[in-house]
Amino acid sequence: MRNKLTTFLFLALLLGGALTGLFLPDKAYSASEKRKLAQAPTASWRAIRSGQFGSDLESYLADQFPARDRWVTVKTITERVMGKRESGGVYFADDGYLIDIHTAFYKKQLDTNIAAIRKLTESLAEDNIPVSVMLVPTAACVLADKLPPYAPNADQRAVIAYAKKQGLPIVDVTDALLAHKDEYLYYRTDHHWTSLGAYYAYAAWRESRGLDVAPLSDWTREVLCDNFRGTTYNKTEDPFAAYDTIEAYYKTLAHRVDYNGGYQITDSIYERSFLEGTNQYGVFLNSNQSTTVVFSKGKGKLLIIKDSYANTFAQFAIEDYAETHLIDMRFFRGSVLNYIRKNGITEVLVLYNAPNATTDADLARVGR
Repeated sequence: MRNKLTTFLFLALLLGGALTGLFLPDKAYSASEKRKLAQAPTASWRAIRSGQFGSDLESYLADQFPARDRWVTVKTITERVMGKRESGGVYFADDGYLIDIHTAFYKKQLDTNIAAIRKLTESLAEDNIPVSVMLVPTAACVLADKLPPYAPNADQRAVIAYAKKQGLPIVDVTDALLAHKDEYLYYRTDHHWTSLGAYYAYAAWRESRGLDVAPLSDWTREVLCDNFRGTTYNKTEDPFAAYDTIEAYYKTLAHRVDYNGGYQITDSIYERSFLEGTNQYGVFLNSNQSTTVVFSKGKGKLLIIKDSYANTFAQFAIEDYAETHLIDMRFFRGSVLNYIRKNGITEVLVLYNAPNATTDADLARVGR
């Protein structure tokens, strides 16, 4: 009798939510998850026969369900009480870490991206412009000992080794991060590395080119906020999740920063208005922009072709160059090669987290 009552209440809640959804406008974007939400699919005979319509409809209903975030919280609490160690694509790891699950990589896209980077490298070799490639391992790799026992976990080191075998000028920072894995290298509630993790990778990158590395004590450390919950948290809405601390490191706080060819110009790489919103990681370099240029007092011009892992990395590199340029291929629609030649770039770094390098189709345009 109790099971029947529970089932009835659950179905009643689902039906009530579905009916409520009929009278509410669809949402286009989730601020908490930082992604576009599925919209109502268009029915066609081909889509119905292939099963694509059913799949798209399922995604649409899940994304547009009323009070969705609260349902995610209820689901997470229920699964944790039941002893599950994963939910919504996230492992509940030791020491309060929520770690994104990566169980497989996409070799076809990886090969396409490798070919594009190799083409760019070969083109720039004619102009004596050196290129290095950093595929950053995520927490699932470096903090693998915190994952649940026997948790499926794709081998990111194999991805990095494969890219190197295919001829990319890889700077492998995995060992440098593993040497400090007991430190605060990754956020507990977000998929990014912390500023400290980025520093150790920056040091390894400098050492790979035979350059001196300034100790971390040469930078001023500032706590930007201590109430950060990031994208991994948003997948679970776990009410028991810890809060993270976002730290900045700088030698010089003031820099002229040009976003998107003069569209916005600021005097710091830290956009502190983000600290009051839902995307606090966006404090670094105004979140993700098509092009960014940071002016400093070093020598040469560095271009970082990047995903969002580079946003914290850049705070260390900018002091070494007169100009540090950053291009985000998700938004940049021009020719990277033309940009390099037009702006007198003297060095290039391709910096992506390893899983992203196997899935980001925009990276394939880098060789054009």
